[in-house]
Amino acid sequence: MDYQTIKILSYDNIELAGWLISSKPDSVKVKTPLIVIHGLGANKQFMMSYIQLAHELGFPVLAIDLRGHGESGPSLVTLGLKESMDLERWIEELKNKGYSSPVLWGTSLGAVTALLAGSRLKGKLKAIIADAPFDNLYNALITHAQVFFKIRPFPMVHIVAWHLKKSFGIDPLKVDCVRAAENIDCPLLILAAEKDVRMPVPMVRKVFDAAKCPKSWWIIPNANHELRTFDPHFKKTIAQFLHNL
Repeated sequence: MDYQTIKILSYDNIELAGWLISSKPDSVKVKTPLIVIHGLGANKQFMMSYIQLAHELGFPVLAIDLRGHGESGPSLVTLGLKESMDLERWIEELKNKGYSSPVLWGTSLGAVTALLAGSRLKGKLKAIIADAPFDNLYNALITHAQVFFKIRPFPMVHIVAWHLKKSFGIDPLKVDCVRAAENIDCPLLILAAEKDVRMPVPMVRKVFDAAKCPKSWWIIPNANHELRTFDPHFKKTIAQFLHNL
């Protein structure tokens, strides 16, 4: 795949890095780019299967490193707040390069980032694929406390939430994908994983139910939060959604 590494500055002067992969030479020239957004602790290199599928479907692809990840500059991870504003900068960069409104495809933190950005970018997106987002950060903290540490929400989750808000300006109740989904005006595909204990199906379903735009829902069979096998059913679901835009 032909690609170039591109770097831009965020609104607060963090260097952001990404790969821009051209569409296949033998494909119909597509001006709609697909932006691939990784999850927490990963980077664009983790997204090769996503990049490859989008490339095979004929899309130019921008695979980005979120702030504080990969080749992007060091930064506090804000769990979707500043990351979604960084995504707006990437969309501006693509527009400057002559591309039309993009499709956003994010997983986990990438899905949260896509949804929060989409709520502010009315009329500027072709579509969004959000794979395993949380409903809001506060509930995600509760779930993760139970799954990883076997503790009840009180008092630790309340203390962590207070600390995030006081020290870093991150209000877990306002990092809210349900509220974001209510404001999205482009086609939306929401994916949940059948065996995901971190972003369980009922949590993800709240995001889907809140959306008022044209929307599709699919539960990925036998999948957990991290694993995507890109089996034929998975590929077909993504391809059908993109081809119907």
